[in-house]
Amino acid sequence: MSGLVDLLGDLARQTFRDPQGAARRLIAIDPPMEARWLALLLVGVLAVLETRLALLAMPVGDPSPVFAVVADPWIGVPAQILSLALVAMAIAGIGRMFGGAGRFADALLLVVWLEFLLTLVQAVQMVVMFVMPPLGTLLALAAIGLFLWLMVQFIAALHGFHSRFKVFVGMVAGFILIVTAMAMLLAVFGIVAPV
Repeated sequence: MSGLVDLLGDLARQTFRDPQGAARRLIAIDPPMEARWLALLLVGVLAVLETRLALLAMPVGDPSPVFAVVADPWIGVPAQILSLALVAMAIAGIGRMFGGAGRFADALLLVVWLEFLLTLVQAVQMVVMFVMPPLGTLLALAAIGLFLWLMVQFIAALHGFHSRFKVFVGMVAGFILIVTAMAMLLAVFGIVAPV
């Protein structure tokens, strides 16, 4: 078990120092597909557990409906798993449309790893929010920047792209297309997303 903890710690440090190298290293480990799906389930559960803990720590009052739904394990865990799987599919599919060489299995592995790291960052953010709320807000903004930077690096490594700027533009365009398509699909079923 300590070997796994050491490997995860080393990979985490490398991810922040050399994200593309860490992405290639993760892909080279090549865990079986079952392990990738189990890791997806684990990060989904961790994310919902973290949200529930944040709800418990909130001041008295009703949480926003979206926050309450995400914290519900029967809805939050499947939604988290589905959204991460869709992100991995989009990364693999859109990247291949532009000449990339990445596979869905590897995109899933990288998305799960990134979500795991962000769960750790959010745990630190929660602690900081209680000690120094303004610093917690700054940490939240830094976490968003970190997520975008790591995602661009991971996509570039996955597909063998050289221009990080083009990857970033493609990522933003892909996000806009996916959100628009999801909004139209929800509208077909009579569900209007909150503004």
